[in-house]
Amino acid sequence: MDNVAVIIGATGAVGREILEEVLEKEFYKKVYVLGRSSVTKLMDNEKLEKIVVNFENLEFETNILNNADVFASLGTTIKIAKTKENQRKIDLGYTINFAKICEGKIRSFNIVSAIGANSRSKSFYTSLKGELEERLQEMNLGILRIYRPSLLISKRSDKRMMEDFFIKLFPMIKFILHGKFKKYSPIEVELLGKEMVRFAIENKGKKTYTYNDF
Repeated sequence: MDNVAVIIGATGAVGREILEEVLEKEFYKKVYVLGRSSVTKLMDNEKLEKIVVNFENLEFETNILNNADVFASLGTTIKIAKTKENQRKIDLGYTINFAKICEGKIRSFNIVSAIGANSRSKSFYTSLKGELEERLQEMNLGILRIYRPSLLISKRSDKRMMEDFFIKLFPMIKFILHGKFKKYSPIEVELLGKEMVRFAIENKGKKTYTYNDF
């Protein structure tokens, strides 16, 4: 059986890196990207199929999920979502709805979460990610790999002011980000994407991964 990768969130910063990586690797013979109409603007490739879906009413040929490695990097910012309700719908609701369809079919589910994810956190964002992790852990998703990056460094157009500030500050404080603090180091989206794909190909075990593991 040919190895298959399925990606949701491929138009985002991390998702684009995952997509480039799975297309480059000979391991994957077929790659499916599910998303809104914007996925049609992604690069063309002979082993890539772009499937336009409505995440609020998901309909697609679910046989593409059979024994697939799924990569999920759906997410937005409060600035783009405008409200906490919209951010919750995208970051949590869409991913959970998709995961329900994946249950019992896939080889692995590889999800981008966030450092500090905890459903009991007072921070809306980290509590949201914590709830997402807990709900995914209750499902039959093959090998569930949760990735908790700290600050993501990317070239995306919606880069936030604090992100720019931290990128400039990082060279001055990186000497303290080692040992147990290493997991808080900023990570380039290129590295995160590459490692997520590598761990899937190598069939790494079920675990919550941080910068310490790369």
